[in-house]
Amino acid sequence: MKKIILAGALGIATLAGTNLPGLEVTKASAAVESNISTIEGRVVEVTGNTIYIEVKESNEHIDNANRFSITTTNFNPNVKIGDYITATGAMMRNFEDYMIAQSVGKVENDPILNREVNGYVTGEIIEIGNRFNDSNYVIVPYINQFGQKEIIEVRLTQGQKFNLGDKVRINMEFAFGRGNINADATVKDNIQKIDKTNTQSHQDDRWIWS
Repeated sequence: MKKIILAGALGIATLAGTNLPGLEVTKASAAVESNISTIEGRVVEVTGNTIYIEVKESNEHIDNANRFSITTTNFNPNVKIGDYITATGAMMRNFEDYMIAQSVGKVENDPILNREVNGYVTGEIIEIGNRFNDSNYVIVPYINQFGQKEIIEVRLTQGQKFNLGDKVRINMEFAFGRGNINADATVKDNIQKIDKTNTQSHQDDRWIWS
């Protein structure tokens, strides 16, 4: 009978919006919400691991479209003011909208596409992310031997560090099927960063691991 009385008291207190002496009422906060989305815009400020962008007009649902905050906690995309980027991650809300990004990529008007030659693809990194728990990844577009546009997902399992726009060479010998982000081919490691200072001369290219 005591339990019934206590439950009834709690119910009355809840409806009345008051607390009873000796009883603790746990309050749940709904201030923070999240869902996975993709957003585009122009970079207006970079502070540490936080990027502020002017959001593209198609994203009118954003509260502060002139200075939307994107946080990259596990990777550094190395973007600069004026870059036009696309970011995918968890949309959060705590007084105003912001994003915790899983990936950030530059949007190019004329994306650089490179052909596969002798089992190797040389191209520029257009996306960096950490959508997988085991490693980060980079994306490089190219034209395959049939003249079709494809993208390569390279999973970085050895802690390699790359920046958006880095020119790299990928060994396709160990490539396998589609990745988790709908890439046409997936490679684990087997990627080299090109030493630009050396390729500017007419000597043989020198490849360096990152």
